[in-house]
Amino acid sequence: MEYMTVKQAAQQWGISDRRVRILCADGKIAGIVRVGKSYQIPLNAQKPADRRYRGGRSADTYSKRWLKWNDDVIGVIASGGGVTFSFPEYNEIVALYTCGRSSWTPEQFAGFLSERVVSRDRRDIERILFRCGLSHYDVMRIAEITRGIHPKDLLWIAHSEDEKLEDVMTDVFDSVFHRRIDLVGDSIDTPEGYNIKRYGVHNGKYGIYKQRISPLATDVESEVAVYLLAEKLGVPCCPAIRTDKNTVFSAFLYDFSREYIVHFRRLFTGARSDNEYRNLLSVRPQFQDEIARMILLDFITRQDDRHLSNIAIKISRDGESFYPLYDSGRSLFYEDTEEMVRAAVNDPAGYATTFGYVGTYWDYVQEIAAEQSNLADLINLKISEADVAAILREAGFTGYRYNGTINWIIKAMEMIRSL
Repeated sequence: MEYMTVKQAAQQWGISDRRVRILCADGKIAGIVRVGKSYQIPLNAQKPADRRYRGGRSADTYSKRWLKWNDDVIGVIASGGGVTFSFPEYNEIVALYTCGRSSWTPEQFAGFLSERVVSRDRRDIERILFRCGLSHYDVMRIAEITRGIHPKDLLWIAHSEDEKLEDVMTDVFDSVFHRRIDLVGDSIDTPEGYNIKRYGVHNGKYGIYKQRISPLATDVESEVAVYLLAEKLGVPCCPAIRTDKNTVFSAFLYDFSREYIVHFRRLFTGARSDNEYRNLLSVRPQFQDEIARMILLDFITRQDDRHLSNIAIKISRDGESFYPLYDSGRSLFYEDTEEMVRAAVNDPAGYATTFGYVGTYWDYVQEIAAEQSNLADLINLKISEADVAAILREAGFTGYRYNGTINWIIKAMEMIRSL
């Protein structure tokens, strides 16, 4: 029998890791296997019904709704949470989400929504839930309130067949989210985020503002440094600009009126193998070089957050393209102690970060080198230590993280050149 982890089950069912562990401990999930302090859950296990919601009603039961693209109905959402599509291939974006299927189970719909609503892992999640009038995290309830609206496409949930997206967006913003106004008069809060991440405009570009994770973290500096280094290496990356001491602005590189973004997570229809590099190639082999460049950059910058929702394709009239890399702040020793940095620099292969379920970036770099004749054809490896130092100073690095990051980057590039 195939199994999944608690984290995978939480993502699939649209609930928190903690809730999955409680369900396991209470015996609500059939066939689980206890391994030490962890649980292995059958891959085909069904999400138990949630009876905690106020009023005795299941959190999985709602009135009939409509799934729309802009103002066109593409599917009907049943009271139990399943979706029946009237136009599963309405356009290329919808076809990627549905994979041509005529329906979604409630679990599949919850998985789709979990990538559109605010993450349960946000450190301000309690404040967001309070604002939504909820006592606990529930993907379906949050989507019901925010209508599943997301700036990457025009999909949303309608409460009546004749509702219009323009009217609903105004109602959602006014009733649920504080409308904060930036200097050019644009709303910078959306249903996906609140305070820590917020949408807005900087120097005429639309994008996302991100505040520092914690006072001791250097994720703001890391985001800027990765962008500047990626420019030198020749790896396309969304511009990251520091706007104040604790905030970085990451610009979007697509036209909202004509182009759409689809995360790689939506390209998979079943279980993935342990080799994440091969997984990515299996769904988009035409982007082999772009995927390889990403892995090389992530090894060099010691990336620690490149999950499948942080990799995307852009769809336009000209077809698909690999979207420039983004959300790279959790890298370059952004929260590591001086002792940890010293140990990592002394053993880059041993301290390379992981990518996917199994394997480190160094493992995948070696795999790429075995099939590519010359890695220098993929990225520019002729970057000097002085270049790296200048990038880190511009990004605001200081102290032991500055010194350790220089050494890590130089050693990582030397290791790549040696292959």
